[in-house]
Amino acid sequence: MRPRHAGPGVTMAASSTHQLTEYFTAVTASADEDAAIAVAVERAAGMVGAEAGAVVLGHEVRGAWGFGTETPVQDLLAVVASAGALSMPAVGDLFVVPSALGSDLSGALVMARAERQFGAEDRQMLEGLAQGLGLALRSIRVLHGERTVRAEREQESADRLALLEQAHTRRLLVESLLTIQREISSRKSMPEILDAVTSSTASLLGDVPVALILAEAGRDRRLSVASTFGAGNHRFADPEGPHTEARDALATSTVIMRPAVPGHPERGTVVAAPVRVTEEMAGSLVARLPSAPDDSRDLRDLLSAFAQQVSLALTDARTVEAVREAHQDPVTGLPNRGLFLKIFNRVLAARGEATEPTSVLFIDLDRFKAVNDSLGHEAGDELLASVADRIRGCVRASDTTGRLGGDEFAVLLGDSPVEAATIIGERVIAAVKEPFRISGRDVFIGASVGVASSREPSANSKGLLNKADLAMYRAKKAGTGKVVVYEPHMHTEALDYLSLHGDLQSAMQEDQFRLQYQPLVRLDTGEIAGVEALVRWHSPTRGLVLPTDFIPIAEESGLIADIGQWVLETSAAQGAAWRRTNPDLTLNVNVSGHQLRHRQFAANVTRALAVAGIPASAVTLELTESVLMNDSEAALASLASLREMGIQLSIDDFGTGYSSLAYLRELPVDELKIDRAFVDRVESTVEDLALVRTIVDLGHILGLRVVAEGIENAGQLAALRRLGCSYGQGHHLCRPVDPAEMPEILADRPVTPAA
Repeated sequence: MRPRHAGPGVTMAASSTHQLTEYFTAVTASADEDAAIAVAVERAAGMVGAEAGAVVLGHEVRGAWGFGTETPVQDLLAVVASAGALSMPAVGDLFVVPSALGSDLSGALVMARAERQFGAEDRQMLEGLAQGLGLALRSIRVLHGERTVRAEREQESADRLALLEQAHTRRLLVESLLTIQREISSRKSMPEILDAVTSSTASLLGDVPVALILAEAGRDRRLSVASTFGAGNHRFADPEGPHTEARDALATSTVIMRPAVPGHPERGTVVAAPVRVTEEMAGSLVARLPSAPDDSRDLRDLLSAFAQQVSLALTDARTVEAVREAHQDPVTGLPNRGLFLKIFNRVLAARGEATEPTSVLFIDLDRFKAVNDSLGHEAGDELLASVADRIRGCVRASDTTGRLGGDEFAVLLGDSPVEAATIIGERVIAAVKEPFRISGRDVFIGASVGVASSREPSANSKGLLNKADLAMYRAKKAGTGKVVVYEPHMHTEALDYLSLHGDLQSAMQEDQFRLQYQPLVRLDTGEIAGVEALVRWHSPTRGLVLPTDFIPIAEESGLIADIGQWVLETSAAQGAAWRRTNPDLTLNVNVSGHQLRHRQFAANVTRALAVAGIPASAVTLELTESVLMNDSEAALASLASLREMGIQLSIDDFGTGYSSLAYLRELPVDELKIDRAFVDRVESTVEDLALVRTIVDLGHILGLRVVAEGIENAGQLAALRRLGCSYGQGHHLCRPVDPAEMPEILADRPVTPAA
């Protein structure tokens, strides 16, 4: 439902497999080679922190990214044979590592970065990324060749079948990786995870027999069968039998493919792909294919690419298992999730029929990430330990406190009705609200608490903890420092949330987003000074979904980065077109804090504006006060880069958050937008009139543009004009319109307010 704050091992477990799945989905969804290469290079660079990258195919450099105006073609061609270095003007020497695209493609994915060499984990990841790109390129070439060669109706039918099979294979590959990831994320045992690997592989290859062979510890590295799947015997994978494919793949780090019966290729093929775990060769993934070796190359390449992803998944799984094996949280000394649930189960099993309800608190810290990021992980661990002490000080000795992971805690309250549990939750919030002395300074955080309670004999620990989690999520949405008790409707709402999240993931791929534009009007003359881009989601099943419903979900899931980039690129292109006849027109685009924290955000903005052909000085990025205050250091770094380009910055919904003269002086702000809540009451309350006057005067003193949002009637417009507000937006001036309507509005100047 929302991002978890896991420990270091679990963070790596959740991130790398998820990133690889997203990468493979994006690359295989590309329509042509150039698009696939561009997506692969940019995403790969982001995953390994590279400053530049490209793909070399034969004697051609494709998809060069990050090299500036002149791509070092010859240098890139030279480093394909082996890792090395190259020099870039204004950057200096870059460490370079090439990763082969596969057996049938002469070329490599090349990544370059400046600060440090690529380690074994980076190389392993890049090998998997390159294999995935190679598989996608081969698929694209096959489809392209079939589409262009076959013209007759019978062949067209065969083409359509091939397309369906390719799409089916891509979908199976992504679903297989997601299945393994779910097993890892849900903390399944290692044998269950290995079974998921073999069953997913068998399904991917067409329900063929599959075995996973792993090398045991020790000098002789004895091989054993860790998991099998599929009908029939698995003698082809027996390490002690006549087949040596698994051992040879392990020894040579290459894919081995041979006839299942020597001298009789028509009787099938055995193929083995090497598997790595934690940087070392750990075993082989072996399959028995019904076709001859010459007819099995596509399945061989598919198995090879999947084995690369499985290697990373198993590395993650081993990390997760190591964390799970330790019952005590090393930072706080509290029981970890596994031990907490065991204690919870014992308490539930020991209850009598007439006992008081058992309650559980789910506690999530507010603003912990900002402390951890700014002061470092050691300070973060010190803070977590101090929080644990304060929570224990709020409960009885007979109650159990545990750390679930990240900045999440839980408290098990035996024989406690919901009213008593709520009081303890409020006591915890008050204790955590007091300052902590960390690294020689006072640190202020908060907490949100969810409560679930039950006296039912059938109650189980995971169910009650999940209910408390749902209540905590509702408390967090209501604002910091809240206690919320679970109610049954929260479960239904959570299911609706998951459904909406699933639909949102499909929306980008299916082109369901649209942009509307609302003019920014000079209040003294009625002239249109600029337009603001507003994203709209037209779902085929839900109809029009309001931004207030889907933007928070997009931010929590990380989808906001892709949505925001699409909005920026689309609106920049549209704004550039309008500026050909309206050269003074400016463009306002809303930016999420998640986008601002992305390391490539400034570069992405620069690239979008350059492609669109719109000058940076014509673009204003709108950010909320909470974004600037909650992530000020990261925000300032990106904002400084953007400001140097000439891009202007606006504080949206000014007056609703942490309005402060201090940060207005520090941040390179050009515009303040008065929140519509104040504009709505500017006629009726003396307080709001005075507040709007103060914001307008403050903006004029600081030399900032002041824009009033949500002007809905003539009275509000007149009041704002009297206060000296320079710009305004709202339905009374002009409603948001589709792009096709805007040229007529721009031509009909000045704007005539609605009656």
